Amino acid sequence: MLKCDFLEPVNLSQFPDEPDWAFSKMDCVGDLDYSTSTFPAYLEKIENAEKSFFLEKNVSYGDFLIISFLILIFLGLAIGGIREFAKNRKLERL
Repeated sequence: MLKCDFLEPVNLSQFPDEPDWAFSKMDCVGDLDYSTSTFPAYLEKIENAEKSFFLEKNVSYGDFLIISFLILIFLGLAIGGIREFAKNRKLERL
């Protein structure tokens, strides 16, 4: 089982009367073996020489929305380019 403590709170707000607290460190102790622990599968521990942190492997609604818009824009540009190319090829043949 993995137990985490959040350390070093930081106020991210620009206005002192409206605090927006976040934590700059997370200290976790426990077993990271997925077969024996209750460590959630949607988190992944990334370790570097100096630091280690946890990465969430879920895709949020905002991520899905941005990716959808980018795909639609890409498809629109591709279809528009193909149509222009086909139109120009028809004019060259005449």
